[in-house]
Amino acid sequence: MDIIYKDPKDLKDYENNPRNNAEAIEPVMDSIKEFGFLVPVLITGDGKIVAGHTRKAAALRLGLSSIPCICADSLSEEQIRAFRLVDNKTAEFSSWDFEKLAEELDMISDIDLEAFRFPDFGSDLQVSDEDFIQGTESVKERKKKSVICPDCGREIIL
Repeated sequence: MDIIYKDPKDLKDYENNPRNNAEAIEPVMDSIKEFGFLVPVLITGDGKIVAGHTRKAAALRLGLSSIPCICADSLSEEQIRAFRLVDNKTAEFSSWDFEKLAEELDMISDIDLEAFRFPDFGSDLQVSDEDFIQGTESVKERKKKSVICPDCGREIIL
């Protein structure tokens, strides 16, 4: 797998991207400023984004003229469509071990993590998944949904 460098202005957004990324752009910008551009954007051979729309948007706002990319030329069009969804969906299956999170946050003193909206645990650990609600429901409490793919007829669990 080779990393290639592209001007983010040359990358094409996937026009049917189902993710709403606007709220994440500034935190991703802050992450890039603090740590560098460590996660490449996944693209097709013709420069269409498979995964990394938010990273591209952050790079544009930061005025970057070159960002790391990986070309997904080994994937079929159907695999690319599926990967776009799976790449975003898998994070929703995780939850936090709040005691370990508090310990990790306590060990970070020179980096401002406020932009990433971690809770302030204070001296008492009074945190639950509800502190990480997205929209009106906790990520952990979301019910799985299924849809039938109109192209292949397979059931897809969301």
